[in-house]
Amino acid sequence: MITRGDNFKQFPLNIVGSSTFGRYPKISIEKTYNMFISDTWLVDYAGYQNVPFPNGNLGSVGRGIHVSTKFNRLVVIIDNKVYLANIFFDQNILSTFDTSAIQIGTLATSTGVVYITENDIPQIVISDGQQIYFYDPVLVPSFQVATSDGGVAPIAFTPGYIDFHDTYILAAARNDTYVLNAPNSTWRLGVSAQVAFGIAYPTGRKLVFPNNPSGISYIGLLTTKPDNTQAVIRMPSKGNMILVMGETVIEAWFDTGATNFPYQRDNHMSIDYGCLNPATIASMDQLVVWLAQNEKSGPIVMYTMGGMPEKITTDGIDFLFSQLTNPTDSQAFLYRQDGHLIYHINFYTDNLSLFYDFNTKMFFHASDEFGNYFIAAQVAFFNNQYYFVSKNNGNVYAFDTIFTTYDGQSIPRIRICASIRDPDQQYTICNDVGFTIEQGQDNDDSNFIENLIITNGGSGYTTATLTFVGGNGFNAAATVTITAGVITSITITNPGSNYTYPPTVLIIGDGTGATIVSTLSGSSARIDLSVSRDGGESFGNNVSQYLNPNALRSNKLMWWNLGIANDLICQFEFVSVGRFVAWNGEAWLRK
Repeated sequence: MITRGDNFKQFPLNIVGSSTFGRYPKISIEKTYNMFISDTWLVDYAGYQNVPFPNGNLGSVGRGIHVSTKFNRLVVIIDNKVYLANIFFDQNILSTFDTSAIQIGTLATSTGVVYITENDIPQIVISDGQQIYFYDPVLVPSFQVATSDGGVAPIAFTPGYIDFHDTYILAAARNDTYVLNAPNSTWRLGVSAQVAFGIAYPTGRKLVFPNNPSGISYIGLLTTKPDNTQAVIRMPSKGNMILVMGETVIEAWFDTGATNFPYQRDNHMSIDYGCLNPATIASMDQLVVWLAQNEKSGPIVMYTMGGMPEKITTDGIDFLFSQLTNPTDSQAFLYRQDGHLIYHINFYTDNLSLFYDFNTKMFFHASDEFGNYFIAAQVAFFNNQYYFVSKNNGNVYAFDTIFTTYDGQSIPRIRICASIRDPDQQYTICNDVGFTIEQGQDNDDSNFIENLIITNGGSGYTTATLTFVGGNGFNAAATVTITAGVITSITITNPGSNYTYPPTVLIIGDGTGATIVSTLSGSSARIDLSVSRDGGESFGNNVSQYLNPNALRSNKLMWWNLGIANDLICQFEFVSVGRFVAWNGEAWLRK
């Protein structure tokens, strides 16, 4: 038991927390990277593992991924190639097996965001920002480009976001005069001075977008504001409702079942925010989430459940967004992980990734193994496992919290806690900090390995014995027999944590002048603590604590003698190829 005097004062150490984004760092510097809160504990965000295919890498740039319910395959777009992929995942060994990928088509473009959906014929439909493509195995060829006449005439609009609703394909026509939709056996064209719909007549299985069928034009304009269409999207869990999203306004439309033109605008409501980039639109359950803006507001993140929108960003995050150099270079996805509904958004030019947990209503940072933006662009759930593609490479990855590395690389997990300040702002001495953490659980980190090279030991000795002393070293030892008079390498395992370094070396024989050189070749799980005394402007050197090896499950780590400060901030980095489960702690200060 630790005994402290009356001059000690306890302060909370909020290990369990989010990225709070104060308007200025002095207000709040709190950040959490690649971790989030589950059941009031801080745990790992999802890692990922590469999915190997028999023919190797599928390409260079991942562009899109979609689950085809009708074909029971993943639709994967890498570079300009469209694949139908089949992947099975073994939960017991945490690995994929029996994978296949068959190319079904080629796009005119090789980079940029793509949108994928399907209808009930069934046909897979793809928009790459230049053309609309469809895959129908009944047709020859099976992969074709949609036209305006069933022949070779191109469609008369620039396609964007696409979705499926009430037997129609909904596609936004960006920055020109068309938005369209299509039923199973035909496409219905929408003509718009921002949004409008016209009717296309049946033409078999061909996807045809006539400009003005039979001289009839049924037009519904996006009339709330002068605007450009960004997306037409099915409103999940709202039956016949769709959202027509412009750059500065959103309107609700409903399928009324009319003979000529099924959709009518709801004249009683609109959302006075539009969409900055349709690639940030994501929908699931009852939600549609997007990166929003209007003519009087910069970027914010909003969601709607079919009525008035809710803003989920704070003033600190809004300030952060206002400092972005190119917020339009962004992409987002929505998925459910371990019961948590998560909206994840990447800003590529600005090298920033954030995710919002709708369960805890908190934001967190995400990154790759180098601290850059997170590499997942779109996520799909197939055969009981999440998968994504990355614009960084042509790989497909399995994505889940069961993976504790980024394809074998250590995940940078960081928690910067709230500032520890006494209200009187007097300088105090931080005697110790500590918190509760799971230890002794992960076999991946049970061995601590040091390569120790002993040179200049003379030629008369035969063995060398190394003993760890002090702390939790367990007196781990290694003995090597010399065959040529010189010790070249000794590997030490399981010394425990908090041991005295370097180890005590006993040389048997003529070991005069022996020199010890040690290099770290592997590491057990550890926590690195660095401290800021200036409100988070700078942090000092790391002080490491190694976690206990497997089966030694004491649950508290402590650091002592952190020094004097009146604005103390602790930054913890969790280093491991295994998992972390951490809870709150405390700091003890004295005057």
